[in-house]
Amino acid sequence: MIQFKNVTKKYGKDITALHDVSFSIDKGDFVYLVGPTGSGKTTVFRLVIRDLVPDEGEVLIGDISIGKLSGSKIPKLRRTVGTIFQDLKLLMDHTVMENVILPLQFTGVSEKNARQQAEEILLQVGLGDQKDKFPLQLSGGERQRVAIARALIFNPEVLLADEPTGNLDSETSYQIIDLLQSINKLGTTILMATHNKEIIDNTKQRVLTVEKGRLVHDRPSAHKKTTESKKEDEGEEKEKKEEAQEHTDKKKDEKKEEHETS
Repeated sequence: MIQFKNVTKKYGKDITALHDVSFSIDKGDFVYLVGPTGSGKTTVFRLVIRDLVPDEGEVLIGDISIGKLSGSKIPKLRRTVGTIFQDLKLLMDHTVMENVILPLQFTGVSEKNARQQAEEILLQVGLGDQKDKFPLQLSGGERQRVAIARALIFNPEVLLADEPTGNLDSETSYQIIDLLQSINKLGTTILMATHNKEIIDNTKQRVLTVEKGRLVHDRPSAHKKTTESKKEDEGEEKEKKEEAQEHTDKKKDEKKEEHETS
Protein backbone atom coordinates (compact mmCIF):
# COMPACT_ATOMS: atom_id res chain seq x y z
CA MET A 1 0.00 0.00 0.00
CA ILE A 2 2.83 2.40 0.94
CA GLN A 3 6.32 1.89 -0.42
CA PHE A 4 9.47 3.93 0.08
CA LYS A 5 12.27 2.83 -2.22
CA ASN A 6 15.68 4.30 -1.37
CA VAL A 7 14.12 7.69 -0.67
CA THR A 8 16.28 10.73 -0.01
CA LYS A 9 14.84 14.18 0.65
CA LYS A 10 16.87 17.34 1.21
CA TYR A 11 15.89 20.83 2.25
CA GLY A 12 18.34 23.09 0.46
CA LYS A 13 21.92 21.87 0.09
CA ASP A 14 22.81 21.29 3.72
CA ILE A 15 19.81 19.61 5.39
CA THR A 16 19.09 15.96 4.63
CA ALA A 17 15.65 15.15 6.05
CA LEU A 18 15.66 11.53 4.83
CA HIS A 19 18.56 9.47 3.52
CA ASP A 20 18.12 6.27 1.51
CA VAL A 21 14.97 5.19 3.37
CA SER A 22 13.21 2.01 2.28
CA PHE A 23 10.18 0.27 3.76
CA SER A 24 6.90 -1.22 2.66
CA ILE A 25 3.54 -1.19 4.45
CA ASP A 26 0.91 -3.67 3.29
CA LYS A 27 -2.77 -2.90 2.90
CA GLY A 28 -4.57 -3.20 6.22
CA ASP A 29 -1.44 -2.87 8.36
CA PHE A 30 -1.16 -0.70 11.48
CA VAL A 31 2.37 0.68 11.79
CA TYR A 32 3.96 3.10 14.27
CA LEU A 33 6.58 5.61 13.16
CA VAL A 34 8.81 6.78 16.01
CA GLY A 35 11.86 8.98 16.42
CA PRO A 36 12.98 12.20 18.10
CA THR A 37 11.98 15.65 16.90
CA GLY A 38 13.70 16.38 13.60
CA SER A 39 14.28 12.71 12.79
CA GLY A 40 12.25 12.78 9.56
CA LYS A 41 8.77 11.60 10.62
CA THR A 42 6.99 14.69 9.31
CA THR A 43 8.88 14.46 6.03
CA VAL A 44 7.64 10.88 5.62
CA PHE A 45 4.05 12.09 6.06
CA ARG A 46 4.51 15.04 3.69
CA LEU A 47 5.85 12.71 1.03
CA VAL A 48 2.90 10.32 1.40
CA ILE A 49 0.36 13.12 0.81
CA ARG A 50 2.52 14.57 -1.97
CA ASP A 51 3.20 17.80 -0.14
CA LEU A 52 6.82 17.01 -1.07
CA VAL A 53 8.48 14.87 -3.74
CA PRO A 54 11.65 12.83 -3.16
CA ASP A 55 14.98 14.07 -4.50
CA GLU A 56 16.06 10.47 -4.97
CA GLY A 57 14.20 7.17 -4.91
CA GLU A 58 10.49 6.57 -5.22
CA VAL A 59 7.37 6.79 -3.06
CA LEU A 60 4.39 4.65 -4.07
CA ILE A 61 0.83 4.75 -2.76
CA GLY A 62 -0.71 1.64 -4.24
CA ASP A 63 0.50 1.80 -7.83
CA ILE A 64 0.75 5.61 -7.84
CA SER A 65 4.26 7.05 -7.97
CA ILE A 66 4.17 10.30 -5.99
CA GLY A 67 6.98 11.92 -7.93
CA LYS A 68 5.19 11.39 -11.24
CA LEU A 69 1.79 12.58 -10.04
CA SER A 70 0.54 15.70 -11.81
CA GLY A 71 -0.76 18.60 -9.73
CA SER A 72 -4.32 18.10 -10.95
CA LYS A 73 -4.41 14.60 -9.43
CA ILE A 74 -3.16 15.55 -5.97
CA PRO A 75 -6.66 16.27 -4.55
CA LYS A 76 -7.78 12.77 -5.54
CA LEU A 77 -4.73 11.27 -3.81
CA ARG A 78 -5.52 13.19 -0.63
CA ARG A 79 -9.01 11.75 -0.61
CA THR A 80 -7.36 8.33 -0.64
CA VAL A 81 -5.02 9.28 2.22
CA GLY A 82 -6.73 10.83 5.26
CA THR A 83 -4.57 12.89 7.62
CA ILE A 84 -4.97 13.60 11.33
CA PHE A 85 -2.78 16.64 11.93
CA GLN A 86 -0.80 17.13 15.11
CA ASP A 87 -2.38 20.55 15.69
CA LEU A 88 -5.80 19.17 14.59
CA LYS A 89 -6.52 22.19 12.33
CA LEU A 90 -10.09 22.48 13.58
CA LEU A 91 -12.03 25.69 12.93
CA MET A 92 -13.00 26.96 16.38
CA ASP A 93 -15.89 29.05 15.07
CA HIS A 94 -17.43 26.03 13.33
CA THR A 95 -19.43 23.28 15.01
CA VAL A 96 -18.28 19.67 15.08
CA MET A 97 -20.60 18.89 12.18
CA GLU A 98 -19.39 21.87 10.17
CA ASN A 99 -15.75 20.89 10.69
CA VAL A 100 -16.36 17.33 9.53
CA ILE A 101 -18.40 18.15 6.42
CA LEU A 102 -16.09 20.94 5.24
CA PRO A 103 -13.91 18.70 2.98
CA LEU A 104 -17.06 17.30 1.34
CA GLN A 105 -18.39 20.79 0.62
CA PHE A 106 -15.19 21.64 -1.22
CA THR A 107 -15.82 18.71 -3.58
CA GLY A 108 -19.38 19.72 -4.39
CA VAL A 109 -21.29 17.15 -2.31
CA SER A 110 -24.74 18.40 -1.38
CA GLU A 111 -25.22 19.53 2.21
CA LYS A 112 -27.87 16.87 2.80
CA ASN A 113 -25.58 14.03 1.67
CA ALA A 114 -22.60 15.56 3.45
CA ARG A 115 -24.48 15.75 6.76
CA GLN A 116 -25.76 12.20 6.41
CA GLN A 117 -22.24 10.92 5.77
CA ALA A 118 -20.80 12.98 8.62
CA GLU A 119 -23.42 11.76 11.08
CA GLU A 120 -22.49 8.15 10.35
CA ILE A 121 -18.80 8.85 10.94
CA LEU A 122 -19.46 10.86 14.10
CA LEU A 123 -21.37 7.88 15.46
CA GLN A 124 -18.43 5.66 14.54
CA VAL A 125 -15.99 7.83 16.55
CA GLY A 126 -18.37 8.20 19.51
CA LEU A 127 -19.48 11.80 18.93
CA GLY A 128 -23.01 11.28 17.67
CA ASP A 129 -24.44 13.53 20.40
CA GLN A 130 -21.79 16.27 20.09
CA LYS A 131 -22.32 17.38 16.50
CA ASP A 132 -23.74 20.84 17.35
CA LYS A 133 -21.03 21.77 19.85
CA PHE A 134 -17.98 23.91 19.10
CA PRO A 135 -14.44 22.54 19.55
CA LEU A 136 -13.79 24.69 22.63
CA GLN A 137 -16.76 23.03 24.33
CA LEU A 138 -15.12 19.62 23.97
CA SER A 139 -12.39 17.82 25.90
CA GLY A 140 -9.00 17.19 24.31
CA GLY A 141 -9.91 13.60 23.52
CA GLU A 142 -13.19 14.64 21.92
CA ARG A 143 -11.44 17.23 19.74
CA GLN A 144 -9.06 14.50 18.62
CA ARG A 145 -12.08 12.38 17.66
CA VAL A 146 -13.42 15.27 15.57
CA ALA A 147 -10.09 15.38 13.71
CA ILE A 148 -10.27 11.61 13.17
CA ALA A 149 -13.85 11.89 11.87
CA ARG A 150 -12.86 14.60 9.40
CA ALA A 151 -9.91 12.48 8.20
CA LEU A 152 -12.32 9.59 7.57
CA ILE A 153 -14.92 11.58 5.67
CA PHE A 154 -13.79 10.29 2.25
CA ASN A 155 -13.44 6.69 3.50
CA PRO A 156 -9.68 6.70 2.79
CA GLU A 157 -7.61 3.60 2.18
CA VAL A 158 -4.76 5.04 4.25
CA LEU A 159 -4.91 7.07 7.47
CA LEU A 160 -1.92 9.10 8.66
CA ALA A 161 -2.04 10.02 12.35
CA ASP A 162 0.53 12.59 13.47
CA GLU A 163 0.95 12.41 17.26
CA PRO A 164 -2.78 11.88 17.94
CA THR A 165 -2.11 11.26 21.64
CA GLY A 166 0.51 13.96 22.10
CA ASN A 167 -1.52 16.25 24.37
CA LEU A 168 -3.70 13.65 26.05
CA ASP A 169 -3.51 11.86 29.39
CA SER A 170 -2.74 8.14 29.47
CA GLU A 171 -6.35 6.93 29.75
CA THR A 172 -7.59 9.14 26.92
CA SER A 173 -4.55 8.20 24.80
CA TYR A 174 -5.46 4.53 24.99
CA GLN A 175 -9.07 5.33 24.12
CA ILE A 176 -7.83 7.03 20.94
CA ILE A 177 -5.56 4.07 20.18
CA ASP A 178 -8.51 1.70 20.65
CA LEU A 179 -10.54 3.83 18.22
CA LEU A 180 -7.76 3.79 15.62
CA GLN A 181 -7.41 0.03 15.99
CA SER A 182 -11.14 -0.41 15.43
CA ILE A 183 -10.82 1.67 12.25
CA ASN A 184 -7.85 -0.46 11.19
CA LYS A 185 -9.88 -3.65 11.69
CA LEU A 186 -12.34 -2.35 9.07
CA GLY A 187 -9.49 -2.43 6.52
CA THR A 188 -7.92 1.02 6.72
CA THR A 189 -4.12 1.08 6.59
CA ILE A 190 -2.76 3.24 9.42
CA LEU A 191 0.63 4.90 9.85
CA MET A 192 0.88 6.66 13.19
CA ALA A 193 3.72 8.89 14.39
CA THR A 194 4.21 9.06 18.14
CA HIS A 195 6.63 9.98 20.91
CA ASN A 196 4.65 7.99 23.47
CA LYS A 197 7.13 5.41 24.79
CA GLU A 198 4.48 3.68 26.91
CA ILE A 199 2.34 2.98 23.86
CA ILE A 200 5.33 1.68 21.87
CA ASP A 201 6.53 -0.52 24.73
CA ASN A 202 3.09 -2.11 25.05
CA THR A 203 2.11 -2.43 21.41
CA LYS A 204 2.24 -5.62 19.39
CA GLN A 205 2.16 -3.65 16.15
CA ARG A 206 5.07 -3.04 13.81
CA VAL A 207 7.34 -0.11 14.73
CA LEU A 208 9.56 1.86 12.32
CA THR A 209 12.25 3.96 14.02
CA VAL A 210 13.91 6.90 12.26
CA GLU A 211 16.88 8.87 13.53
CA LYS A 212 18.66 11.70 11.74
CA GLY A 213 16.79 10.92 8.55
CA ARG A 214 17.66 7.23 8.49
CA LEU A 215 15.52 4.18 9.14
CA VAL A 216 17.49 2.57 11.97
CA HIS A 217 15.10 -0.16 13.10
CA ASP A 218 12.08 -2.05 11.81
CA ARG A 219 10.43 -4.06 14.59
CA PRO A 220 7.90 -6.50 13.12
CA SER A 221 4.44 -6.96 14.58
CA ALA A 222 3.87 -9.77 17.08
CA HIS A 223 1.55 -11.41 14.54
CA LYS A 224 4.31 -11.47 11.94
CA LYS A 225 6.77 -12.82 14.49
CA THR A 226 4.29 -15.56 15.41
CA THR A 227 3.70 -16.40 11.75
CA GLU A 228 7.42 -16.50 11.01
CA SER A 229 8.09 -18.61 14.11
CA LYS A 230 5.32 -20.98 13.09
CA LYS A 231 6.85 -21.30 9.62
CA GLU A 232 10.26 -21.94 11.15
CA ASP A 233 8.79 -24.59 13.48
CA GLU A 234 6.97 -26.21 10.56
CA GLY A 235 10.21 -26.17 8.57
CA GLU A 236 12.16 -27.77 11.41
CA GLU A 237 9.45 -30.39 11.90
CA LYS A 238 9.50 -31.18 8.19
CA GLU A 239 13.29 -31.57 8.27
CA LYS A 240 13.05 -33.92 11.26
CA LYS A 241 10.42 -36.03 9.50
CA GLU A 242 12.57 -36.20 6.37
CA GLU A 243 15.63 -37.20 8.44
CA ALA A 244 13.58 -39.85 10.25
CA GLN A 245 12.29 -41.17 6.92
CA GLU A 246 15.83 -41.29 5.51
CA HIS A 247 16.98 -43.18 8.60
CA THR A 248 14.11 -45.66 8.24
CA ASP A 249 14.81 -46.16 4.53
CA LYS A 250 18.50 -46.68 5.26
CA LYS A 251 17.70 -49.37 7.85
CA LYS A 252 15.40 -51.10 5.39
CA ASP A 253 18.12 -51.08 2.71
CA GLU A 254 20.67 -52.50 5.18
CA LYS A 255 18.32 -55.32 6.19
CA LYS A 256 17.58 -56.04 2.55
CA GLU A 257 21.28 -56.26 1.75
CA GLU A 258 21.85 -58.59 4.75
CA HIS A 259 19.00 -60.82 3.61
CA GLU A 260 20.31 -61.01 0.04
CA THR A 261 23.84 -61.79 1.26
CA SER A 262 22.63 -64.61 3.49
